[in-house]
Amino acid sequence: MSERGVVGVVGAGTMGRGIAQVAATAGFAVLLYDAVPGAVEAALDRIGASLARARERGRLGEEPEAVLGRIRPVADLAGLEPAGWVIEAVPEDLELKRELFARLGEQNPRAVLASNTSTLSITALARGVPAPERVLGLHFFNPAPRMPLVEVIPGAATDPEVLGRAVAFVRDLGKEPVVAKDRPGFIVNRIARPYYGEALVLAGDGVPFETVDRVMRGLGFPMGPFELMDLIGIDVNFAATKSVWEQTFHLPRYRPHPLQAERVAAGWLGRKTGRGFYTYPREPEAASDPAEPRPLAVHLVGEGALAGVLARRVRRVPPAEAELVLDLRLSLGAKSYPQEVPPGRPVLTLAWGHSASRAVSRYAGARGVYGFSLVPPYAEGQPMELFAPEGEAVPPWLAGFARALGYEPVVLPDQPGGVGFRILALLANEAFSALREGLAEAETLDRAMELGTRYPRGPLAWARLFGLPELEAGLRGLYAELGEERYRPDPLLVRRAAVGT
Repeated sequence: MSERGVVGVVGAGTMGRGIAQVAATAGFAVLLYDAVPGAVEAALDRIGASLARARERGRLGEEPEAVLGRIRPVADLAGLEPAGWVIEAVPEDLELKRELFARLGEQNPRAVLASNTSTLSITALARGVPAPERVLGLHFFNPAPRMPLVEVIPGAATDPEVLGRAVAFVRDLGKEPVVAKDRPGFIVNRIARPYYGEALVLAGDGVPFETVDRVMRGLGFPMGPFELMDLIGIDVNFAATKSVWEQTFHLPRYRPHPLQAERVAAGWLGRKTGRGFYTYPREPEAASDPAEPRPLAVHLVGEGALAGVLARRVRRVPPAEAELVLDLRLSLGAKSYPQEVPPGRPVLTLAWGHSASRAVSRYAGARGVYGFSLVPPYAEGQPMELFAPEGEAVPPWLAGFARALGYEPVVLPDQPGGVGFRILALLANEAFSALREGLAEAETLDRAMELGTRYPRGPLAWARLFGLPELEAGLRGLYAELGEERYRPDPLLVRRAAVGT
């Protein structure tokens, strides 16, 4: 056995074999068990191939055979007795895991027992285990050999000394530990829910999957929500959503969406079945006709970070000389704005908190009212979403204007907030909710989301780029027009926006 110690892994599926590879690569001896005949042997073949690729790419400092030699199959749970750490990675089923932990607790009386659950209560899993103080969660992310984060979750009975040992153990594995409270979804799967949930709501309202993914990739996310659900497995993501929803006593903002349920019922689970939201092998997306850049003389109305960005990109002129009125005010207000719009000029209004249709009545005398959304960091080439009121179309010259500003025009059905703002705002709002509940400190929340999901930045950092008053105002507008509770600004966001921190 290795001088570093012995790790037992129960479950030789995707996560189990990944955790076994991580432990063996870090120098631990690994005992690998699976109740399904042939599963361990198949896992060893997959681990060997993964190690060989890592070696070829310079990510493995020793021969693959040496690492693989530290993993030994065992025939039953009793064979895990030498392990000081036993990590289960069986399917995400509470009763299955509880039964397993009860057996492990009896047969491995000295081991620390850890669950790789992504959403289930550690306290519930520990119930009925002899010495429940040695039970906790170690939530690895897929693919475990590549993803650096591990959430360390103590249950109600977990001994603080065991928690401290677990944090050190995760560092010994070469991973970065983040301690999370035992709450539904912990940190990452809790805060990430809007990335999938709001994308599904938008798709249900007629926004194509491809467009949602295109916008989010354009904002720096490695994959769009639908591509990512296909990679994870729609059934896996659906189960995580249902678990969080059920454990929070059916809070509406976590409610699963029929689009996911439909695909699970059909067996369209993503890449692993050849069909999910996309069909695989996936056809390349059709290229859109690039709009010719069309600079316009602009009368700019409004203040804030975005106003500062656009002021440097447009040719600003007095109202009487303007070809376009660009209104960046977030609140439509109760009155119309004829004084801001010279007769016969079109208006482009920032639609973070309202649709283009809802804005039409506010601009007497305008020759067309359209909406747009552009979100931080406002980088060159990122998407600029464009909306026309119901029954109208976005004119080609407007796409040309977006391109003249240095942005990629994306035409969407009229939606308050569009894709980028809605998803980012709800991620930030959920992070404020988690912060208010004391799930972790702000820096920890953002760090966990960056490492566990590969987001370009944490949601709270993104909130600061928006500006907290602007983020709150946009959410209030969404809540007013859409009427769903999930758009109501979190109380902590409201207080922070009020004091400017």
